[in-house]
Amino acid sequence: MKLKLIPSLLLLASSAASALTLPPPDRVGDSIIGSAPENAKYVTAKEEDTLIDIAVEHRLGQDEIVLANPTVDRWLPHAGTPVRISNSFILPNAPRQGIVINLPEMRLYHFADVSKVVTYAIGIGRVDWKTPMGKTRILDKTANPSWTPPPSIIAEHLADGDVLDPYYPPGPDNPLGLFAFKLGIPGYLIHSTNKTNGVGMRVSHGCIRMYPADIEQFFPTIKVGTEVNIVNQPIKVGWYHDTLYLEAYPEMEETPQTYEQRLHSALALIEQANGGKMPVIKGSLLRQAVEKVTGTPIAIYQRPAVTPAATTPAAQPAQ
Repeated sequence: MKLKLIPSLLLLASSAASALTLPPPDRVGDSIIGSAPENAKYVTAKEEDTLIDIAVEHRLGQDEIVLANPTVDRWLPHAGTPVRISNSFILPNAPRQGIVINLPEMRLYHFADVSKVVTYAIGIGRVDWKTPMGKTRILDKTANPSWTPPPSIIAEHLADGDVLDPYYPPGPDNPLGLFAFKLGIPGYLIHSTNKTNGVGMRVSHGCIRMYPADIEQFFPTIKVGTEVNIVNQPIKVGWYHDTLYLEAYPEMEETPQTYEQRLHSALALIEQANGGKMPVIKGSLLRQAVEKVTGTPIAIYQRPAVTPAATTPAAQPAQ
């Protein structure tokens, strides 16, 4: 069934709407971009749709749309089913400059300039070929790249009975697609792909994959030397106006956490977001937000309304 989907996914990826270009938070101290989290966006599934078709059409990741719709069948959502489309995001807890990639979220944020943030779904490395974390830079960028598979990847495919060509010339059948960026971490790239159903999943040999239409838009906006910060943040916390939200993702398999560890991380982020002071949050609400791994912002705290200070009557002159 998955093999039959690939041609339609490629077609959708080439005709999808543009990637998410959003204004930065409109208040100092806020961290949410996109729509107000309570204004969730839904589309209606058609008879022939799968969740993956809808993800590609809206340039979301495969795991991302599944997390956001936990009660909807991935392959048979059925005609008329409302499907949630991610339209608000808590920015990662990192400097807002250059490119920031949050691995558990499988999403890239490009802080293009002070007027906008552009965000893209990505695919990342498998557990046994994990994408490295840390700060690096774009060393080079190439349109129409060729690919020479390294011996390690050739050997892995050969063990599975799959023989790779020793060289792939530029073109649409190249596994790197039509655009590639070389990172400062040796051997790792951000690149397009001819397997769009892997965007939003852990399927690569460590490189970061983007939808073909997304990277076509992304490529001319990125300069050689641009900073890239790859982080591991399964829990994000941020304000939207006077409401504090928490957004949770599954942790990376190679860095598992207990509930207590996830809760500890959440509390530290909440305190940091609230200026170093821990607000009073209902325990059951916080627990639900930490355990409910949907990748969507969940409100956990409302900042008290500020009431005007009582005015003191002016002193009357002595009689």
